[in-house]
Amino acid sequence: MDTLQHAMDVAKIALMQKPDSAFFTTICFSLKHVWDNKIPTACTNGKEIRFNPDFFMGLSKEERVFLLVHESMHVAYLHMARLHDHKPAKWNKAADHVINLQLIDRGMKMPKNGIADRAYTGMSTEQVYQALPESDTEPTDMDLEMGDGSAEDLTAEVQDILVRAQLQSKMANDAVGSIPGEIEIFLNKLLKPRLPWNRILQRYMQNMVKRDYTFRKPNRRFFPEHHLPSLYSENLIDIAIAVDASGSVSDEDFLVFVSEVTSIMKMMAPEKLTLIQFDYDLRSVDTVTSLNALSKIKFSGRGGTRVEPVLDWATENKPQLLLVFTDGHFRRCDPYKGNLVWLIHNNKDFKSNFGKTIHYEI
Repeated sequence: MDTLQHAMDVAKIALMQKPDSAFFTTICFSLKHVWDNKIPTACTNGKEIRFNPDFFMGLSKEERVFLLVHESMHVAYLHMARLHDHKPAKWNKAADHVINLQLIDRGMKMPKNGIADRAYTGMSTEQVYQALPESDTEPTDMDLEMGDGSAEDLTAEVQDILVRAQLQSKMANDAVGSIPGEIEIFLNKLLKPRLPWNRILQRYMQNMVKRDYTFRKPNRRFFPEHHLPSLYSENLIDIAIAVDASGSVSDEDFLVFVSEVTSIMKMMAPEKLTLIQFDYDLRSVDTVTSLNALSKIKFSGRGGTRVEPVLDWATENKPQLLLVFTDGHFRRCDPYKGNLVWLIHNNKDFKSNFGKTIHYEI
């Protein structure tokens, strides 16, 4: 087993050392790796990757790296959740063609048992599936498994991994195109900020500082590859953002919150940003110094909703501005005397007698 683990560690290091590989390295390292003598080669269910030890040891180091990325790409493409009514064996082959062609084009070495027909170059998995002959519906060495749980639950879990992987790719300054286009489009749609932060921050924060906002180059700890100016005030350096992680907030809602936090970090580049997760109580309080730090935060919660612990924390720690992302489904509480903006989604009935309120739809 020591020899197996050493071979796996060497392959992981080789993957990390590849240029523009942060996205897939993050996905690969986010999944559990398991040795399994009962499968012929390797497979994934979106939560773990299982490897046949003899098959893995029979590969070269370059082929092992290919295998790690191949299985990680199945997860990134959500191939398990997208199976739907497709015939599993045919769907698996279509997915393999799509992935292997992309990895070959990246200069990676495919194992001898891999399939990659150039006739399918540039096609989506669904397109390849339709183009494959019906003879490819026969069961073969499949590396896709649905596993336990629903496709919706799996999609939510994978989305969290993809968000982290995209942030890591940005922090590593990976080249444009290092994330496959189909995945990039999905992530950009998923993480596109719903709120016009430039207008919101100017409107609700100009009265909170003594100086007018000016423009400067962004704080490179937050967005090192970007060269556009960011909204800035020397007096506004301490922002706290509270994110509702209660059971009434869906996984999609929570990912939207994360995208908005990322947008605020890029625009404001504060010297100090505190990210608070709460449901019935405070679940975590993290000081975020960079997008990289944000990508490493583990999101938790899913209890009831009570906002008092957030306001008590803010009263004690006195941030210059407190932003609260929530659906507003909680009992009313005593007023908070500091600068507060409620960011309320999908709840037009929410009203508060303190702070500013901004409604938006997801």
